[in-house]
Amino acid sequence: MKRLGFAFIILSFLLGCASNPPPDITDGPDTAAPGKTPLEQGLESMEAGLKAKAGGYDEEARNAFVQASRHFRAVDEQSRVIMHRTLAELGKVVEISGFVYAPREAFEALTLYLKMQNAYLDCEPKVLAVLEQQFNEKVLKVQEITVQEKQKRLEELGKEIAQKREEIQKQSQTDIFEVYPTIYVVKKSDTLPSIAARHEIYNDSYMWPLIYKANRDQIKDPKLVYVGQDLRIPRDITIEEIIEARREAGAPEPEKIPKEAYVPRRKK
Repeated sequence: MKRLGFAFIILSFLLGCASNPPPDITDGPDTAAPGKTPLEQGLESMEAGLKAKAGGYDEEARNAFVQASRHFRAVDEQSRVIMHRTLAELGKVVEISGFVYAPREAFEALTLYLKMQNAYLDCEPKVLAVLEQQFNEKVLKVQEITVQEKQKRLEELGKEIAQKREEIQKQSQTDIFEVYPTIYVVKKSDTLPSIAARHEIYNDSYMWPLIYKANRDQIKDPKLVYVGQDLRIPRDITIEEIIEARREAGAPEPEKIPKEAYVPRRKK
């Protein structure tokens, strides 16, 4: 960015020295060689403009400087898009607690982001592109480890619950409610209907609105969930709520809840 800013200053000075006002930078044909980056094209156009000006060809010089300015702006726009996209991904890492479950990989991703900032400020688009690829790979690793660690902790919790259940069963002959998970960690390719359809969740894909409503704080679009999210699974629900959810999901006969679907015993 420093070099790019310096180039803009030079271009502004050179264009300002012209006897006639410079043309709009959005007009005119692009004469730069194809197959090159905007930065390379901008530097070539600037060099051509300097040569033309030195030779006394003011009109050609002005046109070349205009092209150079256009290319430099394109470099900056592409880089800003990359940085915006990367920051959004880093935000997701924070949201899924990636720094808790995969701290080493998460901090490595953060380090890559800081390097990307330096590459952006130094106007090094090629370096920025390479760093972005490394950052994306690291984020995928963070998501993978986070899902594994969360799942492991849920399984450990499930074992503890099962042990407690056994102890209670030994102490009492009363009916024991079946234990279902109240938290689900989103995995690759998951959707709300596919999660609701899982045997241990609701065993009915049409019950997905129940999950959506319980997680409105982190799900903005019911068609979009991402790897590593911790979704609350409502268990204290009524038959009326189940029917309403199935109706919202478009079930052909929302009142006819499948026999295999989850229905709390206390709510039957």
